[in-house]
Amino acid sequence: MERFVSVLEYAETNLIYIGLLGAIGFPVYFVVWEYLLPQSYENLWFRLSCSFLYIPWLFYQKYFYRMKAFFSIYFLFSMFYSLPFFFSFMFIQSEFSQIWAMSLISAFSILIIVVHDWVLISLMVVFGLVFAYLIAVFIGTPVIWSNFQVEFLPIYLFVLIACTLASHRNKLDRQLKAKNTISLAGSIAHEMRNPLSQINGTLHFVSSQISALDKQLLSYLNDANLVVKSGLQVIDITMDAINEKPVNEDDFQLISAKNICFEAVNDFAYKDEEHAAKVSLKGEDFDFLVDPVLVKYVLYNLIGNALHYVKTLPESEIVISLFPESRQIHIRDTGPGIENSFIPKLFESFSTSGKQGGTGLGLAYCKRTMLAFGGDIHCESELGEYSNFILSFPEVWPKKAKKVFALGSL
Repeated sequence: MERFVSVLEYAETNLIYIGLLGAIGFPVYFVVWEYLLPQSYENLWFRLSCSFLYIPWLFYQKYFYRMKAFFSIYFLFSMFYSLPFFFSFMFIQSEFSQIWAMSLISAFSILIIVVHDWVLISLMVVFGLVFAYLIAVFIGTPVIWSNFQVEFLPIYLFVLIACTLASHRNKLDRQLKAKNTISLAGSIAHEMRNPLSQINGTLHFVSSQISALDKQLLSYLNDANLVVKSGLQVIDITMDAINEKPVNEDDFQLISAKNICFEAVNDFAYKDEEHAAKVSLKGEDFDFLVDPVLVKYVLYNLIGNALHYVKTLPESEIVISLFPESRQIHIRDTGPGIENSFIPKLFESFSTSGKQGGTGLGLAYCKRTMLAFGGDIHCESELGEYSNFILSFPEVWPKKAKKVFALGSL
């Protein structure tokens, strides 16, 4: 199953575009081969069945992202059915015509570009050819082998090998880039942990030596200590994400949405008072079951992204709104907005939307965290007007809440 999921993840970036091409291309080429450049065989319903398979691809990010394991199987089936099987069957039905010989080469090339796994590609090609032949025989199609040109075979073999090698090279380049980025992030986090731990220990020692009369100085030291602890928590979160450590549900607590938002707004490291004045909180309270540290850093990330454009757009505002009926938190800013075409990629790793210096990891972290809570995050935006990030939280089931309280009472 992991192999199937990795193939889907490799194609996620272009899933909508390929889906759109497949959904439209099959019926369009029926018109081409039936009326504009008539061929010996065409089948509209067969083409429409292929076109229909691509429609769910267009809604993957919105509806099927959380069903990745299931969708990966559907993804591979739709590729198998619409490319090696469909084009092999049409090649046989057209009595091995040159038009369909070239079309079959194109289908193999697309398959290799989208499905980078050479073992799966080989299996799909072989089974596509076999099933196409068996179906043709079953429905009574006379297979006229005398029309088959042996010269097709070395051409097909060359295309398969060349495209597979190119696709494999591209895959290795992507893996190396991801590995280097993860290694760099891990090294930075590891190196930051030691000095922060030393500063934390020093602050704790100094605080213990201060007289009770020096309350103001003690308050400053406590604030500094909290900042250092927050930094250590960020490192722990980063390391957990790098190591793909799952969120521990034993750390979940039933907390107030309003309180955690209030803490995030007040504790955020603003550059100055002007930035702090840009952020406001409104709405009615509700409870959710989450890890408070993780959800606070989701809020920090979204607030930080929204404040990024305050310097260039001084009139912009950030409003955090609570909606208990829908169990949602909206983080809305009147900034530059995001192009609609980019929104489906927004929560992918290493994707940024016009933000200079961004790593493209923050929103991917938010997505993983919200899914771990049983919720989700999505974005609504209008270019030049606003961006609205919506955090959705699941209902709190009484049995689960009781379990958390029981653990907390030990």
